Amino acid sequence: MHKIIVVEDDPMLGEIYVKKFTEAGFEMKLVTSGKAVESEVANYQPEIVLLDIVLPDMDGYEILEALSKNNLTRSVPTYVFSNLSAKEDIERATSLGAKGFITKSSFTPSQLVEEVKKILGSQGAETAAAPAPAETPTSSGAEKVISNQQESNGNKILIIEDEDIFIEMFGDKLKQEGFEVVSAKNGKWGLKEAENGGFNCILLDMMMPAMNGYEAVQELRANEKTKETPIIILSNSALDSEVQQALALGANEYYIKTQVTPGEVADRVKELIKK
Repeated sequence: MHKIIVVEDDPMLGEIYVKKFTEAGFEMKLVTSGKAVESEVANYQPEIVLLDIVLPDMDGYEILEALSKNNLTRSVPTYVFSNLSAKEDIERATSLGAKGFITKSSFTPSQLVEEVKKILGSQGAETAAAPAPAETPTSSGAEKVISNQQESNGNKILIIEDEDIFIEMFGDKLKQEGFEVVSAKNGKWGLKEAENGGFNCILLDMMMPAMNGYEAVQELRANEKTKETPIIILSNSALDSEVQQALALGANEYYIKTQVTPGEVADRVKELIKK
């Protein structure tokens, strides 16, 4: 079983990486503090370290320098995993001992797992964790998430999102809270599900195939069946103009995907449903 340390202070991303690497059979440790990296690497002795550069207490360059000077850590391959991908960033990281540079925005979590497998020269880690819960497709092209459902609270949530990892992360938490969860992977299918499904709340991605989030919000608010249904936007963009536009069109809440936890979203869903 391969051992890996991922240094990431974003709680949402950290949770996703733990889930994906564990499911792929890795023994994984998540480190959220820059100052803790050196001791964790020395004690854990992973086969590889993925190191974010931007951390709140100590930047990745300082960490690379410390790792290279420690007899217990200098031989552990460390790859920078960051969105800081300018030529000077790569050159600086390499000069301080980084074995490679992985641009965070270029890899989905699943693709990152495959990239690490390639780096380690493995065709696939032995799966130690239980497989992910199966999803049952519906004839409409949407997917009804029914596994691991806790005692129902009588409310239905629609997730309109084209990335499986976010459907899984937010959907699993909502199911744990007793919600029935249905997902649709593009805006047009989502609107059909919303019109027919009698949902209590809708989680909506802004960037999707077939129809973007702004168009979807407009359609939902123009439809008699969905005009009062609470809408929570989940986006990768934090531009204030985009937030204001979505809210002006009728969205109830706007979250940046990587800056909110599934638990926080579930709590907000409960608040909106009670109103």
